Amino acid sequence: MPASYADDLLAVMDRLRSLLSEASGKLRVSDALVLAGFAGPSFHRSRLLTRAMRDLGWDRARLRFDGTLSYVYARGSLLEREVLLVVARGDDNQFVVKRREP
Repeated sequence: MPASYADDLLAVMDRLRSLLSEASGKLRVSDALVLAGFAGPSFHRSRLLTRAMRDLGWDRARLRFDGTLSYVYARGSLLEREVLLVVARGDDNQFVVKRREP
C-alpha cells in the first residue's frame, strides 16, 4: 500500500470518526462522500471511503431511505438501522449529522 494511500485513509478516517462518533443508523453513501470531504465519486475516493467506513464499523447495504431503495452505510442493531442519518450544515456552516426517526 503506497504511503499516500495510507495517509489519505487516515485523514478520511479521522474526519469521519469525528463527525459520526457513536452514531448508529443508516447514512446514504452520497452523504458519506460529502462527510469525507469529497466533491464527487471516483474510484480512489470510493475505495478510501469504503475502507474507512468498514474500519469504523459500518456495513454497506441497500436499504430503504425515505421509501426508496438506496445504497447506504449502516451500523447498529436491526432496530437502530431504521434511524435515518442526514447531513446538514450547522450554525457555523460546518457539516453535522442529524438523526431522523423513520
